[in-house]
Amino acid sequence: MPAFAVPARRLLVPAFVVAGTMLVGACSPQAGASTEQAAFKVNGEPVSEHQLELVLPRAAIGDSDAQSQAANRDAVAGLVQASLAAQAARQAGLDRDPRTVQMIEAAQREVLAHAYEERLAGTAVEPSSDEIDQFYEAHPAWFAQRRLVWLQEAVLPLPAARIDALKARLQAATTPDKTMDALRVEGVPLNARQFALQPEETPQALLDGLAPLRVGQSLVLPQEGGVRVLTVLQAQSAAVSRAAAVKQIAAVIRGERRRKAIERGLAALQQQARVEYIGRSMQWSAAAASAPVQR
Repeated sequence: MPAFAVPARRLLVPAFVVAGTMLVGACSPQAGASTEQAAFKVNGEPVSEHQLELVLPRAAIGDSDAQSQAANRDAVAGLVQASLAAQAARQAGLDRDPRTVQMIEAAQREVLAHAYEERLAGTAVEPSSDEIDQFYEAHPAWFAQRRLVWLQEAVLPLPAARIDALKARLQAATTPDKTMDALRVEGVPLNARQFALQPEETPQALLDGLAPLRVGQSLVLPQEGGVRVLTVLQAQSAAVSRAAAVKQIAAVIRGERRRKAIERGLAALQQQARVEYIGRSMQWSAAAASAPVQR
């Protein structure tokens, strides 16, 4: 089963934000604890079930019950320690320290921003069966024609004028050893490594270039300052049926739609907003205005 690459944009709260939410709750009276069921109390101060739920880890596939229980115990122990430290911080007056106040405000801003992003993401439409079919058919190298390919990569500095001659020698090379001999003829230093290529994590253009190659054949990729040569060492069919790929395809489409929904929502907010740059932020205002919104 292929492990699909997730779009490179965070949709989950980063670790420092989780810590920030704990800081917000810890440096002030336990908000909501009086109306929610308490999970436990620390020096008489309740910690709610909701706050506990935020720190409990999700069980990983393959984890035993004993492992899950141990992870939960660690989470509870960590929350108890954080509560004790927060109580000590308040007693020491750190909740009034200007830097601490700024950190709390920053954490609160980030948590609220994430909550709004999640609301925007929730407007994304679930993929239909037809859309899943179209995605499956549009990516044969990921599914119906999927191959696991082991490659030898060689990178060497080479002037552009000598690349055609190298390609001609590589076409005559039928084994990885002969490929290396053809590369050494250039008389320049080269770096080589071997690795397994995952189709779903590979750019489509590269997949298209590798698709017709048999074992021993090479793909020459000119790049700045030289050339990159990929030689097929081994290839194995690993086709994935439509039925087996449904959940993964739906997750990819859903993730992309959530990302776009967030981008559209934030772009609309930015267009309606009036931002005033003051002091040293003015020197970055032009860059901030032209750069895409990234969170």
